[in-house]
Amino acid sequence: MDTLVVGFVKRVVLLCRQFLQCLIRWCHLTYWAPVVRKHPPDVMKPGRWGKHRYLEVHKLQIHYVESGSSSKPLMLFLHGIPDFWYSWRQQIKQFSEDYWTVAIDLPGCGQSDEPHYDITYKLNNLTRLVCDLMDGLGKKDCILVGHGGGALVGWQLLNQCPQRVSKYIMMGLPSMGVLQELHQRGVIPLSVQAEALFLCFPQLPSLFARSGDFQLVDRMLAHFAKPADIEAYKYTLSQPGALKRYLKAYRENFSDFLIEEYDFQERKPSRTPGLFLVGDEDRWIPLEDCCSLLIDHYQPLEVRYVPRTGRFLHQEDPKTVNRLMRIFLNDKLDHSKASVEMPPVTKIIQKEVCENCHGKHHSTAEQHENCSKHCDGEAHRHLLSKARIPICS
Repeated sequence: MDTLVVGFVKRVVLLCRQFLQCLIRWCHLTYWAPVVRKHPPDVMKPGRWGKHRYLEVHKLQIHYVESGSSSKPLMLFLHGIPDFWYSWRQQIKQFSEDYWTVAIDLPGCGQSDEPHYDITYKLNNLTRLVCDLMDGLGKKDCILVGHGGGALVGWQLLNQCPQRVSKYIMMGLPSMGVLQELHQRGVIPLSVQAEALFLCFPQLPSLFARSGDFQLVDRMLAHFAKPADIEAYKYTLSQPGALKRYLKAYRENFSDFLIEEYDFQERKPSRTPGLFLVGDEDRWIPLEDCCSLLIDHYQPLEVRYVPRTGRFLHQEDPKTVNRLMRIFLNDKLDHSKASVEMPPVTKIIQKEVCENCHGKHHSTAEQHENCSKHCDGEAHRHLLSKARIPICS
């Protein structure tokens, strides 16, 4: 009798284990395994937004999409993570008449080759790669436009090689040095820090990203993107090893975030005009602290909040973002006229100081006056304007 009971229990355990295995396989196939996408959607095909080309840099085939004449000034676009050249489709179309617009796929992203060594993903190495890519395109400098992780590369390029940047427009993220200082002050929310640590796990982030046929993409883009645009992102992220490469790039730089100092405290100001755009609803970092620190490190710099936009502001409201970019590039901003015609929606902060005073914070008029008395004769101007200037249509 005992033998029959033990055998029955073993049989039940075996059947339950087989059932659970089948259930896990079914869940994996129906929920975690993405739909195989063998062909790109029509919106990504050559000729829709520009010409698709490749350039060998550091023994890697770097893919980029270009539009406009190469005889015009180069406008170089750097995407974030996880993203690719398609993020800049509206800007490529808008500025190709006046500039040679080039949107690249960073190494390991989109259609560019995966680096042979993970160290290639570090900001310093990506900066050198971007400079060499500009040489390959036959340009000595460019108008640099970056978003998210691409903005981090852009800030680093401005630190290392300011002569390669004539003007720059960064979106979403400040420089790595400013992020480090915000982290030291303890103003970055714990939820954001927990999310950053979660992305360092080896398998879980990619597993959750693939779940429900990339429901993560739907949650991020569905409120402003068309179904064809969402399909373009799902096609790119579903390619073999795509998510793994994005996570590698993130981990390589996250490890340096805690140990390496990126911004030089004593450096000559680049004098490169810059524009920093941030979505008014992108509140994961304190915008006031972030912008004031950026202005201390980079000048002359103009900061603008784009209303009713979040992390993907250049895709959520491309008309407003493109108009702000064009105003900045043309340098034809009329504060008095704009403030009379339209209601307030955003804020401008701008500052310029002489070389000797660079890095010092002047919060009052008296401190500024004392500072200007000890200048070395160079032009000295300080403007901290909180006039609210309209930017909506």
